[in-house]
Amino acid sequence: MLQSTVVKLILAISLLLTPAYAQTFDAVSIRLNPPRTGFHFTTDSGSGGPGTADPGIFRCSECTLATLIAKAFDLRDYQFPEKSSLAENTFELMARIPAGATREDFLAMMQNMLKDRFALTWHFKDKTLNGYHLVIAKGGSKLKESADNATNPAADPNQHVHSGLVNWGPTSRYNAGHQTAADLARLLSDQLSQPVEDQTGLHGLYDISLSWSGNGDHSASHVEGAFGGAGHGDHGGATIPSNPGDPTGPSLFEAVQSQLGLKLTASGQTTAKIFVIDHVEHLPTAN
Repeated sequence: MLQSTVVKLILAISLLLTPAYAQTFDAVSIRLNPPRTGFHFTTDSGSGGPGTADPGIFRCSECTLATLIAKAFDLRDYQFPEKSSLAENTFELMARIPAGATREDFLAMMQNMLKDRFALTWHFKDKTLNGYHLVIAKGGSKLKESADNATNPAADPNQHVHSGLVNWGPTSRYNAGHQTAADLARLLSDQLSQPVEDQTGLHGLYDISLSWSGNGDHSASHVEGAFGGAGHGDHGGATIPSNPGDPTGPSLFEAVQSQLGLKLTASGQTTAKIFVIDHVEHLPTAN
């Protein structure tokens, strides 16, 4: 009797400690797109997954391998300097996600899929970078709070926050709803290819509209406490190339302050985790 009770207790504990499912998708389909010529957008951050209106299916259309890797490891641009060396093949991906999976489970599933289908192996290394703090400017925030009952595809936590970003020549525009100040910091980080930490203390959801010009000229002269260092080419510091660009529009730094009531200030050096590819196949194994 005692032995039977002990066995049952061990089995019960084992069930509690064992995940309900392995961290793999129930099914994955990856299809290579034919080559395309001419101007076209080649990346899509995908839709669906845990925390969205469609938690059981993740779809990614016109996705490059770099996009899938950045998605799986939640990488910022400055963390992934090798992305430009990857093939520009694009894929149609659809993955069926087990019921009850969390966002952390989803990321692990993406990573395991890349290991299984693209033979990806990797490691992270530490690198010292200069970065920025996003703070409230003198005069206060101008961010517009989202309506409680508003819905916006950009609120999908599995979608890249750049879903509302359009670059056209020297002009860039960003429009998205239900965004946090941290989401904005991530957008700015990707634009600057350097760490940007949200220190606004703002915790709401906002409809953000931002436009800037300059053909990549985010001159550090507009940053409080600007410092020298390497440029964007090696992601080393905060000195940014001073191309003339479009003189009629504000730089990114000016736009953040004048349009949003926020400010980018130099934060000094920080240790960043840089993603390094050890091996990857540019085409997946068959479905």
